[in-house]
Amino acid sequence: MLLTVAAFFFVLSIVVFVHELGHFVVAKLNRIYVITFSFGFGPKLLKLRVGETEYALSALPFGGYVKFAGETGEEEGGGEELPDGVVVPPGRMYHNRPALGRMSVVLAGPFMNFVLALLVYVFGLYFEGIYVNPSTTISGIDSAGAAAAAGFRVGDRIVGLEDEPIGYWFQIEKLMAQRKGEPTVFTVLRGADTLAITATPRWDDRTGSFRIGIESHLEPRVGDVKKGSPAEKAGLRSGALILAIDDTVVTRYADLERRIRPNIGTPMRFTWEYDGEIKTAAIVPEGAEAAAEGERLDVVKEGQIGIGPYYAKVRISLAESAVYGWRAFANLFRNIMDFLGKLFSGKATLRAVGGPLRVGLMAGDMIRWGFNYLVYFLAFFSLNLAIFNLLPVLPFDGGHAVLALFELVTRRRIGKRVQHALGQIGFVILILLMVFILTVDIFNVVR
Repeated sequence: MLLTVAAFFFVLSIVVFVHELGHFVVAKLNRIYVITFSFGFGPKLLKLRVGETEYALSALPFGGYVKFAGETGEEEGGGEELPDGVVVPPGRMYHNRPALGRMSVVLAGPFMNFVLALLVYVFGLYFEGIYVNPSTTISGIDSAGAAAAAGFRVGDRIVGLEDEPIGYWFQIEKLMAQRKGEPTVFTVLRGADTLAITATPRWDDRTGSFRIGIESHLEPRVGDVKKGSPAEKAGLRSGALILAIDDTVVTRYADLERRIRPNIGTPMRFTWEYDGEIKTAAIVPEGAEAAAEGERLDVVKEGQIGIGPYYAKVRISLAESAVYGWRAFANLFRNIMDFLGKLFSGKATLRAVGGPLRVGLMAGDMIRWGFNYLVYFLAFFSLNLAIFNLLPVLPFDGGHAVLALFELVTRRRIGKRVQHALGQIGFVILILLMVFILTVDIFNVVR
């Protein structure tokens, strides 16, 4: 439990701090008087005044906050006298700044969360590398594809493509994309024979890439092992090759998963090879949440033992990591928007909704898989927070941006009474939303 709490607050602190840092930096650029910028909440443990702003380290290190002069709008039109006797000029108070400036300040927080998520992917991939299938052996052929017509067979190992050596499956896909439908010579090992087979990649609408109709399945080798999982307790380690489950031979990782999923709480005898030794142990799969298959998005319990498939890590250049990172970021954004669309259209169940309790448990789950998992989860959480904060109602940043946009378009400001009423309505919406999410969260966690 302590590890889960620590992981959750690690993620929360960074995401919220970066969000508030965005508000702070853009406020400074707009010459808004920043009274306080604090890392953490509650009583101030350390504080240092630099210029007009007090920088503080507070007791509860869960994010941070920034305080502007004239933030509430109550002093609009005049100056503001701070507790230390400093009088803030009217032109430097938040609510007296131009609408475009105020809009940029409120949107800077969500924007920084978008940037944080993108940078996590880009630099995470640059420093860690990309995970690739270590095999180049063909395990499946599309009978209607170019490979079948060219004479490829299951079991062939591709070792070259247009005289370029091949070590990983992703290189095949990458080079086929570069060929763009041109006839391509593959160097293939078939038993003791080396063959040169020519095939022309065809555009595949389903995958959005050029392919010849071959695939390579992952072998049932263990990659990452979750800390405290049934697999770790049984002695399974990264690199172990699982040979059989209950005396049934497994040859693909997908078969391994298919055997484990329906057997929550049922002892299963695993046989594996590790470091030249054959080992066996009874392992009991535990229930874990997973997305259900089908058109309607749902979350179900399925059996897991706490292992992931084995991938090779390949280092890439910073330019390549920028491309792959952007693709990962864009894919995550699309998935979140797709989830919201399904949620509001009734195509997703409430079991798929996650609030602070589920987020905390997910953070704890990620750190048990490894710190790199937690870092990528940070990107997921940051992007979700950015989208959530753009809701066009007060007190969210999106609500403040809408007020500023109205003033920018109409050249007149919404009156204080109307703003106050909108704030009260937004506060009620926020409370109802929090109660709803917490209720669903508790139901999902304890079910």
